[in-house]
Amino acid sequence: MRGAILQPTYLPWAGYFEMIGASEIFVVFDHVQFVKKSWHQRNKIKGPNGEILLTVPVKKGPRDSRICDIEICCDGSNPLEKHWNTISRSYSKSRHFRDYESVFTGIYSEHPKYLRDLNVRIITTICNLLGIKTKMVFSSELNLAEENMDKSERIAALCEKVGITHLYDAKGAQEFLDTSRFADKNIAISFQNYEHPQYSQLFDEFIPYMSVIDLLFNEGQNSLEIIRSGRKEPFTG
Repeated sequence: MRGAILQPTYLPWAGYFEMIGASEIFVVFDHVQFVKKSWHQRNKIKGPNGEILLTVPVKKGPRDSRICDIEICCDGSNPLEKHWNTISRSYSKSRHFRDYESVFTGIYSEHPKYLRDLNVRIITTICNLLGIKTKMVFSSELNLAEENMDKSERIAALCEKVGITHLYDAKGAQEFLDTSRFADKNIAISFQNYEHPQYSQLFDEFIPYMSVIDLLFNEGQNSLEIIRSGRKEPFTG
């Protein structure tokens, strides 16, 4: 079974959904350490003056806090409403904003306690809008025995736990994964080779690597085909 193991990020980019859509199972890797000021809590959209960075404020916690334990900081108000106001202003004139406005208005009017829950809510919603039906599981619910394992051993053990026989991983994982650990367990591994596609965008020159909602609001039902068009032959380990 082909699978992807990805940390739940906020408003992910197109390549994130290419990996999910190319897999039979998607493991939400949410029991690993949260990294402050990372894609776990932020991402970019395009506004009339260029990139806009949206960051979800979170409560302070121990340095080794897991992603699934991170709480959103509200301070008496819902910070997501500010995000939605910014998104609305940026995309209200895009061709397909009205097609999805009510869906995202619903998400951004909620008050989730945990960042993981917000991120997964957005990810699953976008998967549904794109027509991606990949099965999803959470690493935090798998009761993994990881004592004295290095990174490669932990990932390989997770693959075994959920039945992944071909791991489809992000390109950057090549730098730290020992592929021999997977070969020992008869797990094939390949790394994403993705060339960001261009599409119709508001506000002049095309800017790649925005949140996938930039693509969705501009291209609508063509979005999944455009995402897949960036897929190149994966690197193998």
